Amino acid sequence: MLRYLFLLLLLFPGAAAAQDTPWRATLYGGTLTRLNTTQIFLHGHYHPDGSQVGLALSRDLAPLGSSFTLVGEGGVMRQVAKGDETTINLGVGVRYDFQLLSLPVGISAFTGPSWADDPPVIPTGTWHGTPINFRRNPWLNYVGTQIAIALSPELAATIRYDHRSGAFGLFAPNADEGSALGFGVQVRF
Repeated sequence: MLRYLFLLLLLFPGAAAAQDTPWRATLYGGTLTRLNTTQIFLHGHYHPDGSQVGLALSRDLAPLGSSFTLVGEGGVMRQVAKGDETTINLGVGVRYDFQLLSLPVGISAFTGPSWADDPPVIPTGTWHGTPINFRRNPWLNYVGTQIAIALSPELAATIRYDHRSGAFGLFAPNADEGSALGFGVQVRF
């Protein structure tokens, strides 16, 4: 999978070079939770289980038209409280750029493989609705979303949501490790 992202970066250098700022580095921090996505979004529960800091580096790969851009991203996130897990993510995604109250805004979504050095023990299956098959999963899928509101042509404020799970059985059936919500700054270069 890593090979394919690097191949994409090599195949589209002209498209990114045509732009003034094809690279974006985001430094962020916030909270994380071990609750699953259903508990967060359908039931409104978000109980922090720790804190995290992260750094993500993204590069525009190709314009897709209608304000959409194909983007590659790599990142690292480290727990700084109630755990010592480090995750490394590598993905591909899409960014949509628009203006809101004359401020440039970019909304991005990424997905790809994620590796953790000390993942928690989580259920990777269910039996009649009861979690079963508890184990550590160093390799899972990550989904990342980010809203970046430009403060200047080179600097933006960000809100970021990252999630690690089994990708509906691609990495592990019913595995849902948790999610992180962070706020940060982005530098465009």
